[in-house]
Amino acid sequence: MMSTASKQKRAVTMGNFDGCHLGHQALFRTLKAVAEVNGWTPTVISFEPHSNYVLRGPGDPLLLTTTEEKREFIESLGLEFLVLPFTPEVAKLPFDVFVRQELIEKRSVCSMFFGHDHCFGAGGKGNYETITAAFPELSTQMLSIVLHKGERVSSSAVRNALLNGDVSRAQTYLGRPYRLSGTVVVGKRLGHTIGFPTANLQVEQYKFLPKSGVYVASARLADGRICRAVVNIGVQPSAPGPHQMAIEAYLLDFSEDIYGQHLVLDLMAYLRPEQKFASMEDLVRQIGMDADTAKNYNGNHWAE
Repeated sequence: MMSTASKQKRAVTMGNFDGCHLGHQALFRTLKAVAEVNGWTPTVISFEPHSNYVLRGPGDPLLLTTTEEKREFIESLGLEFLVLPFTPEVAKLPFDVFVRQELIEKRSVCSMFFGHDHCFGAGGKGNYETITAAFPELSTQMLSIVLHKGERVSSSAVRNALLNGDVSRAQTYLGRPYRLSGTVVVGKRLGHTIGFPTANLQVEQYKFLPKSGVYVASARLADGRICRAVVNIGVQPSAPGPHQMAIEAYLLDFSEDIYGQHLVLDLMAYLRPEQKFASMEDLVRQIGMDADTAKNYNGNHWAE
């Protein structure tokens, strides 16, 4: 017997939605508005892993948003979020078989929304035109390209901004700060020995990291508390080796033990490049200056 949830008609959009940027959000808003008028459940369907990890290889591309980051953001907009496993077998399915089996029969989909360039199914033959023609019973709609100041909003544009450390520009495409989230793990504990204890954040394996350097961030603790932070992303050249990539967050006016806990870092501004200091005294002095700068950062401008 089908459950009540599975009988509920769904309006869906489907894709990787890496970044959940303003282009994706325009699609989500339209989907939700139409679904609510018709009494359908507005649903975003994403793939795990990213479809290109099966088609091209793991880590290509690195992820702007992990599955859980996508889930939190999309559900905060009031949409249902479903994850479909993406396997070599799924990749080989003709689009009409996939739509019939996975969407219409299994998930009661009655309406589909498309980004301007979205395609799926074997050979990438499933798109707005072919699905509209093959399934006249489905309501279909395609959205146009979203531009910001004349430039197309895309996951690639977000990545390029972050590669330059331009988190402000990335935020204009995302509509929110770029986020790093994960678990606090034991690091080198250098910060504890010099008076600036840091949280060593372990993110998912294929998470995209911005340009190495020091950032101002807003940190959200597992219990929901928010505090300002200075974040170093890089190989910590002033610390004893080995010099491996790490994300170290110094939370201002905070001294609790949060090992093993979930931590979210929203990057607000790029302060400076990562650098190797001649002495621990120089490092301590600079961290103190970075902390003062972060404390005085106020939105998109510096407090007087």
